[in-house]
Amino acid sequence: MGSIYNIVVAVLLIASSWANAAPAAAGDNSVSSPSLDRRQTTSKYCASSGVCYLQIVTSGSNPTFRIAIPDGAAAPFDTLLQIIAPVSLGWAGFSWGGGMTLNPLTVAWPNGNKVTVSSRWSNGRTLPGLYSSATYKTLSSSKNATHWAVEVACTGCSRWSGGSLATSGSINTFAWAMSRTAVAQPASTGSSFSIHNNVGMFSDDLSAAKTPSSVFSQYIKSAASS
Repeated sequence: MGSIYNIVVAVLLIASSWANAAPAAAGDNSVSSPSLDRRQTTSKYCASSGVCYLQIVTSGSNPTFRIAIPDGAAAPFDTLLQIIAPVSLGWAGFSWGGGMTLNPLTVAWPNGNKVTVSSRWSNGRTLPGLYSSATYKTLSSSKNATHWAVEVACTGCSRWSGGSLATSGSINTFAWAMSRTAVAQPASTGSSFSIHNNVGMFSDDLSAAKTPSSVFSQYIKSAASS
């Protein structure tokens, strides 16, 4: 992603090829030809709010990502994304379409005691530009001595020009990236950022990400007003 911008491959967009790759070593610092772990496994995480998330945890040095969607909905619908990252990371990125190009990218980085979230899109292996078709409502944002974390509700991340999330049992593939280098302008959503230190992908049918629509919408409403 973006400066997830040397994720090298057209095969990032081909779901059938992901299952056969060798896993990357933890803490892989490769930037020119990263070793993609295409067999990362997911789990289900349910919060006290009643919202359940599809969760990907790879190592203590990489971010944790959690996504949630309303049960029974067909795209387009709002999505939830949580990113919990070690304080050593300068930015973390999430791809809603499984690769760097031609799908919504969510990029986040610490900004003082809060977190800035930037909506991005890339047509090629260059720094992704701002993307106005996906908008974010920040529900929580924090930074402490060990981690920074953010949760957002996204409008425009479930369907985009050329693709959408599938909710009826079909497999979706997602990608992520991270860097240990701080962004140039932490307070600006348009900041430039460096190339990644590590990347990964995972696939799932989103059943673990589903929350009853009434609980989902009430959670967003309550969190946004708190």
